[in-house]
Amino acid sequence: MKIKAKLKKQIITATIKAYPEEMCGVVVDDEFVRLPNISKDAKNHFEIDHKALAEIEDRGEIQAYVHSHPDGTAVASPLDQHQIELHGKPWIICAYPDTGIQVFKPTGYKAPLLGRYYFHGWQDCYSLVRDFYEREFNIVLADFERHDKWWESQDHASLYLENYEKAGFYEVSEPKYGDMIICKVGRTEHPNHAVIWLGDKSQFKSEQVDQCIGSSLILHHPYNRVSERTIYGQSWTERTVKILRHKDVQNNSISRSA
Repeated sequence: MKIKAKLKKQIITATIKAYPEEMCGVVVDDEFVRLPNISKDAKNHFEIDHKALAEIEDRGEIQAYVHSHPDGTAVASPLDQHQIELHGKPWIICAYPDTGIQVFKPTGYKAPLLGRYYFHGWQDCYSLVRDFYEREFNIVLADFERHDKWWESQDHASLYLENYEKAGFYEVSEPKYGDMIICKVGRTEHPNHAVIWLGDKSQFKSEQVDQCIGSSLILHHPYNRVSERTIYGQSWTERTVKILRHKDVQNNSISRSA
């Protein structure tokens, strides 16, 4: 979509008024409607109130979602790119005080399996497992609600132990390509980390990655780091709680060329 002069002025004005917090809103009938940012960290994130959004949708079709980047650039972050695909609508991003404004449309963007950034709840270790299974095996795994650092709370459900059977996994004694290994990293109430066993197969069918040498490789997404391949050594053996295989992964689908 093209940003007409009137619309651009409306967005920039709202961005300036909201600074140093993020401004958010929508475009309906070529008019910008600013909506409250209810995020608890409004200087770095935005969250549109669901009731306010529903009221706007009753007025007409949302043409675009809008937000600002205080003290940043008008470039879509990995989180923005993810949300753009989820909403299936253009996003307009306005930067301030170095004013810039750009439109980003859905392009089919998918975070890579290797080298993706960490965002708990939607791009974390279990998200990596879900994306791996969908892209490599065409298996859609159920998602489960989880709060950051859930593994430290006795009152929070044990994400992996309580849900692995619901997601279609069963326990095995030795890993094969694509198996999920549940680990307990650090002193926690619950096993808190999932890794994918690659063995000596370092390549993916869904994306091009550099060759990685090793006979016991795993793919995983460490907390607040980028996803990576590493060797499953003694420390990982000591952390391992369960080795799990999905019921829909057949022997002929787990063969991969190095």
